[in-house]
Amino acid sequence: MGRPTTRMTNESLIARIQASLELVEEHRAPACDLADSIRGNGRALEAMPYALIKEIESIAMDLDIAQWHDDDEFSPELGPILIRVRGWLSKLPRDV
Repeated sequence: MGRPTTRMTNESLIARIQASLELVEEHRAPACDLADSIRGNGRALEAMPYALIKEIESIAMDLDIAQWHDDDEFSPELGPILIRVRGWLSKLPRDV
C-alpha cells in the first residue's frame, strides 16, 4: 500500500489567496501577508500559463513595497494593487 498524498487542489490554493486578500481589504492583515500567500500558494498552482507565473513575483513585490511605505506620505496606493490581485485570481486555472 502506498503512502497517501496530501496534494492541494488549485481551488484550495486559490481559496487561501482569496482569504488573505479579504483580510487585507478589511484592514485585518498587512499587505505583506497577502504577498507571502501569493508567493507560496501561487507557486504550487498547477497548469499555470507562463504569463500568470511571471505576475506572481511582480504582484507580491508591489504588495511588499506598499507595506514598506505604509506610513509614508508617498506610499503607493494599495487599492489598485488589490484590484490587480483580483484580476490575476480570475485568470487562474481552477479545475486541474
